Amino acid sequence: MLLKVKAADAQVLQLAQESGASGILLSGTVPLTLDLSSLSLPVVVLKTDEEDLRSIQRLLLTLLVSQRAGLVERGYHIHRQLSQLAAEGAGLAGLVRAMVDISGRGLVVQDKRGYILAEQPSPTLLGIWQDVLQQLSDLSSLPEALQDRNLAGKKATPTLQEISGGLVRLVVPVTVSDVARGYLSLVGLADEIDELDFMVAEQGTAVCALEMARSKAVREMEKRLQGDLLTALLYDELSPRDAGLWAQTMGMDLLQSHIALRFAWENPDSPSRRRLETLIHGEVLRQGLKVIFSAMGAEVICFSEIASTPGRPQQALDFGQSVLDQARVEFPQVRVLCGIGVPVSDLVAWRTSFRQAGQALEMSRRLEAKQPLYFPDLAVYRLLFQIEHNPEMLVFQEEMLGPLLGQENSLELLRTLESYFAHNGNISQTAEALFIHRNTLIYRLERIATILNLDLEKPETRLALQLALHIHRMGSAPVE
Repeated sequence: MLLKVKAADAQVLQLAQESGASGILLSGTVPLTLDLSSLSLPVVVLKTDEEDLRSIQRLLLTLLVSQRAGLVERGYHIHRQLSQLAAEGAGLAGLVRAMVDISGRGLVVQDKRGYILAEQPSPTLLGIWQDVLQQLSDLSSLPEALQDRNLAGKKATPTLQEISGGLVRLVVPVTVSDVARGYLSLVGLADEIDELDFMVAEQGTAVCALEMARSKAVREMEKRLQGDLLTALLYDELSPRDAGLWAQTMGMDLLQSHIALRFAWENPDSPSRRRLETLIHGEVLRQGLKVIFSAMGAEVICFSEIASTPGRPQQALDFGQSVLDQARVEFPQVRVLCGIGVPVSDLVAWRTSFRQAGQALEMSRRLEAKQPLYFPDLAVYRLLFQIEHNPEMLVFQEEMLGPLLGQENSLELLRTLESYFAHNGNISQTAEALFIHRNTLIYRLERIATILNLDLEKPETRLALQLALHIHRMGSAPVE
């Protein structure tokens, strides 16, 4: 409300407060004698000889419009600067650096799963930046309105949110095709955030959305090229020289070993193969691995670069396990299976590792394995796979286990026999594993021997029974 000082009295000031005015501006040179202590509104006295309130109003509007125009112009320059960096190939990391330089705040860009794609602290946040990143990496820390990606995609304005440590973040969904594909967070002290920060967040999010869309298009093209390369390699459609040139062009280090991993959903009515590809790609990014992968049928085939060291390929085993773990988090009702071949040191041998990973994946499905299955761990199953379709296998299984499978409590007896062999015939360890008394175990084993008419003390009998149990597990679900 704009008034002349001489026109102001207690009644007018009270009316201004009751009408919802934001503040009162008094104009004139007459001293103000009113008591303003009862007012909750800010009151400013403008000492001027100007009598025309309309002139003062026009001057104020001009100032406000000019300030807004200045912000709009600044926003245009910020957008142009960031767009130029994106065009020059600076990537998300370069865009984040520029936004930190402009705003003086810390900045984080995350994908839709919370993985941090680019980040940089401001000088004032260096000492606590890792704590900030850890807090923001949990998407449950997002404002509730942004936790649904479809709804968040329709909210383009920044949201100011308090976070621990006396900090606030200005968070904006990075929207592509009306869906939040990630989040940009500008982080600073609670009293630091100003209009420039809002401008940086808005303009930066728009450019990051274009950069993420471009990166996704590049990844899709790379995936197609990787798929073509894998198909040509695995089906022997390239000479070793051509395959090597193609692989090197795609940035692969052929001096390192590579190992095949094959992933698939446990059930055909599980989530789409595309979801599985997204899971795998997320783990590749998070762990910084050098992996090429491609979809083939219902599977996703990966070849991961690993160090050429003796022993088990722990990096590949950990990678496979991390995909299975993430799948359990995102899709708790279904499981992902993983088979892993052996490391190979040349492109021609990739086919060998690929076939081994396929056998491990198939055995993982039959055994309902909860961890990645490494081909050398298949042990005797590797031999049985070679003669799987030989009718003599089923004849042998029937001769060894037929009478036992016909019993009403066959599952209990099979569990007992498998546990007995798993503990190398140790009665105490087997009884403890089965949660039964050792005398109960001895009775069961004697009954099994009677039913089968076999002497369990003979080494050749034990070997034959273990082979029969392996054959039985290959053709059915594992004994619970």
